[in-house]
Amino acid sequence: MPSSAFSPRSWVLIADPVPLTPEQLPPPVVERLQMALVMPMEPGPDCTCGVFRADGAFRPLSRTLLSGARLSGVPEIDETPVAEAVPGRWLFAGIGRHHFGHLLVETLIRLWAIGAYRDELDGIVIVPKHGMDFSVALARRYGSFLALLADDLPVHIAEFPTRFETLLLPSPGFGPLDWIAGTEVFRREMRGRIEGRIRAEGPEKLYISRSGLRQHEKRVHDEDRIEALLARAGYEIFHPQEHSIETQLSRYMAAKTVIGGDGSAFHLAAFALPPGARVGLIQRRHRPKVFDAFTIQLEAFADARVHLIRPVLPKTAATPHPSEAATPIDYEVVAAELADAGLV
Repeated sequence: MPSSAFSPRSWVLIADPVPLTPEQLPPPVVERLQMALVMPMEPGPDCTCGVFRADGAFRPLSRTLLSGARLSGVPEIDETPVAEAVPGRWLFAGIGRHHFGHLLVETLIRLWAIGAYRDELDGIVIVPKHGMDFSVALARRYGSFLALLADDLPVHIAEFPTRFETLLLPSPGFGPLDWIAGTEVFRREMRGRIEGRIRAEGPEKLYISRSGLRQHEKRVHDEDRIEALLARAGYEIFHPQEHSIETQLSRYMAAKTVIGGDGSAFHLAAFALPPGARVGLIQRRHRPKVFDAFTIQLEAFADARVHLIRPVLPKTAATPHPSEAATPIDYEVVAAELADAGLV
């Protein structure tokens, strides 16, 4: 169940800012700000955006860990006059991303705090990625999923500098790389909300396929052979992109054994897999640190028993660029290691 019984007072940061580094998540705290200014994202790779106190002091807790172990950039206050403050109490969620994996590790990271403050909140605030219409992403794909994890609170998309009468700024509770295990309260809150609104339904053995993705370079090399092997072993071949996120969660909640190539689906699966589920994770690209991070998340969120399968062939002059084709793997290694682990 969500941990809303915890005292909000234990999470409110009153004085000094909490350090934020790519190497370690901060403790779960919430800073309550009056007349805070939310700055939208600037163009450029640093995803520069964030929150300022009424006196103009930037709030470090509003930064987000991005790929490459870098924190989002610190903006400067725009001197353009800001419209009258949005009334009410709002919770700063952070960056709104269109890419599913980035949505999971960058957009949801502060929603843990809703559990303790739900009764006083009027909505959540999201800063969209520069040049992207996040309202379209909500309408087409993510709206119901975000509503599930934000307990149906309205969403204010901060496309322009916006001041809020009261803004609750939680520390990030999750993120990529060294933040991937999440805080204990983040894990409890996310899994509790999913368990409270999604019913487990589906087979006990699931293969998460990438063979239906439009970009061939994002597929798993020789995946047709892997699928044939696992179909014979009784696995359902599941294409997550063909289903709603709620259906995906339902399938993961029901599965006792899940196999697939590393990717965003396993970030989501960690939110829902039953405790102690077995996972056969197949490395599909030359990104070992990212691959290993999935293990940390699956173990932390679901106490999963993860079997790592590393069939990626060494790079040679003939190895295609990651943007051109799937990275070559050795199918025989996959088959042998799945058998050795007792997964087929």
